[in-house]
Amino acid sequence: MKTFTYSLSAIALAAALSACGTPMSTTQTGAMTGAVLGGVVGHQFGEGDGKTAATIAGTMAGSYIGGQMGAQQGPYYQQQPQPYYNRGY
Repeated sequence: MKTFTYSLSAIALAAALSACGTPMSTTQTGAMTGAVLGGVVGHQFGEGDGKTAATIAGTMAGSYIGGQMGAQQGPYYQQQPQPYYNRGY
């Protein structure tokens, strides 16, 4: 239950901070999502100090992988749709 509470608190804090300022890019969103998921997965391994190290390693790996995935999707989602009247008809 304690892990669930901490995870929920981290997600709420991330959501609250993401509401401030400019909208996040797909790279930033991917990195944040990957960090949270990687930390949760990493926390499932190890005991004692090993659990802490696994959580940190999972967070770092998830952040990197999520950022790379977001960067690859960025150009796809940033394409501007063509106006209906300018489609070459």
